[in-house]
Amino acid sequence: MDHKSPTQSELVYQNLRRDILECRLLPGAKIKSSYVCEMYGVSLGAAREALSRLTARGLATMEAQKGFAVAPISWEEFEQLTETRAEIEVSCLRKSIAHGDVEWESRLVAAQHRLTRLHDAGQGNGPQGPTPAWLGAHGEFHSALVAACPNRCLLDLREMLYERSERYRYWSVTLSLTLGKRDVREEHIQLAALAQSRDVDAACIAITEHFKMTAEALLTAAREAGEAEMPQWRARKV
Repeated sequence: MDHKSPTQSELVYQNLRRDILECRLLPGAKIKSSYVCEMYGVSLGAAREALSRLTARGLATMEAQKGFAVAPISWEEFEQLTETRAEIEVSCLRKSIAHGDVEWESRLVAAQHRLTRLHDAGQGNGPQGPTPAWLGAHGEFHSALVAACPNRCLLDLREMLYERSERYRYWSVTLSLTLGKRDVREEHIQLAALAQSRDVDAACIAITEHFKMTAEALLTAAREAGEAEMPQWRARKV
């Protein structure tokens, strides 16, 4: 089977998306089309197409006469994202558990095993925050939970909200975020077990609490650091 090579626009989109999610490009930073063309050696059309896609995903903004910029971040957006993500995740999870087959279970077991092993290796919450390997495994685990959901529109919306939320995870490293007595490792194991046992209501309650505790940990760390406002210059540089 032939696989098409990524287009110029797709390559630019993926690189800019990564830099925005990992806060290499700071919230509010201007993104000049000419810079994108020079940086990646692409045409102006390819650069604008990639930037327009980022805008549609909520990762960039575009204003007349001002051009493109990295979308800002704020506590208000973070709280709204958390609430909306929980609602969409619950809907996807219910459908996934209802339609999940042995292939879905196998993927979930494998994802949970990999995430647990990486956590045990100390990659989940070190001094510099989670490692790229742990973040990738974490994303795959949560994707595996809802993979059997047959509603593609719901899954697309879920993915977009997940992307926008990831910026806050990277930014939180600047606050020396600590999890206290929270056992994230066990939370993920429990989520997988509830999904596999088809305990829909308990699984939905668990995923909602999982999101809620993550949000509360970040907000608490910010208050302790005296961050009443979310400063753009404190975004993580990597």
